[in-house]
Amino acid sequence: MKAIYLSVLLLFCASVIAQNSIQFVKDTQLNFKIEDSESADFKLFTNSNFGLENGAYWFKINSLTNNEGVIHIPSSHVNDVKLFSASKKPIEEISYTRYPSFRLDEFEEFPIYLYVNFEKEAYFPLQITSEENFAKANQQSLFKLGAYYGFAIMVIIINLMCFFLFDEKVFLYYSAVLTTITLSFFYSDGLFRLLGYDNLFTTNYLEPLLHLSVALFAAHFATKFLKLDDLMPKLKWLTAAFLGTSLVSFATYWTTENWLFAAIGNAFIWAVLLNYLIAGATLFRQKVYARFYVVAYSLLLILTVDYYVLTGFGITFLGVSAFHLKTAGILEMLVLTYAIMYRMRALKEENELMQIEMRLYLKRIELLRSPDNIQMVDDLYLENLVNLHDLSNL
Repeated sequence: MKAIYLSVLLLFCASVIAQNSIQFVKDTQLNFKIEDSESADFKLFTNSNFGLENGAYWFKINSLTNNEGVIHIPSSHVNDVKLFSASKKPIEEISYTRYPSFRLDEFEEFPIYLYVNFEKEAYFPLQITSEENFAKANQQSLFKLGAYYGFAIMVIIINLMCFFLFDEKVFLYYSAVLTTITLSFFYSDGLFRLLGYDNLFTTNYLEPLLHLSVALFAAHFATKFLKLDDLMPKLKWLTAAFLGTSLVSFATYWTTENWLFAAIGNAFIWAVLLNYLIAGATLFRQKVYARFYVVAYSLLLILTVDYYVLTGFGITFLGVSAFHLKTAGILEMLVLTYAIMYRMRALKEENELMQIEMRLYLKRIELLRSPDNIQMVDDLYLENLVNLHDLSNL
């Protein structure tokens, strides 16, 4: 316990030291210039998420333990960034990186000034590391991302193969869900930026469209997988209302460029997913495959709500990272793929029983249609009438 407390204390002290070296000021009137930096009233930077208070910010970095390093901003929502030296000259950004990054040489003087225009939520996870550590961490992260996306693509291909082999549409629906979730993670990991797709459509329109696709395909998959058309027929109307509200919110965001509407749209997207998770929980005791569905999606939903929804409103609840999302995503893929196989096996057994019962029924009909059996049935009918009404033989 002493070791744990000491580790936490060291992390806290390191955080405090890092925060003491950074100050900020918000450019509310959009009239701040780099020449005015020395007379500006900078405040201590103690919170990395200002939420809905987006706009233009200036950050003053006073000193580093090692002047030669890299300033790194791991956020897919930060695009408009500029760095200036102590002599007010711009420092060139490192090209072909997942997130905005700047390299400082060993002769760099401090303080340096960083300009960030938050067009979405004002989330600023600033990292300052040495160039060696940055290169090492970048290689490791790319390797991990390659392993995850390779595994995700393999699971998608397996589900598509199962769809063509067994002619079960649930595999196709789940492949669509996995594809949209994987593309959403692909955007959050900054890989579109790394590949050079850093344009207006990618930065403003792509992510909301991906989230809408996730909700749409996930709702359809859950409806077919849990057979909710028969059990909860009214749920689809609630889903349509939530999706329609989310689409209107995103359209308003694209028109007004007000991030509040995008945050509301994201909230309704995850409200759709929460509804189907609740629907699966209500069938938890009745259906075995509903248990798989709840177990697979509950952890992933909680983490994605914290990562995509709460962060957009400026709330830091669990501090979920991309690594946590990938771990929950792998567990979800494994459990749901097994659940679909389990459900398909159960349906196959049901179909076999139905075929056996159908063959027996056809044989019974064939026997009853023979002349001897028809005469026997008529005799039994007449005998029952005589006995029932106490009739004479005449």
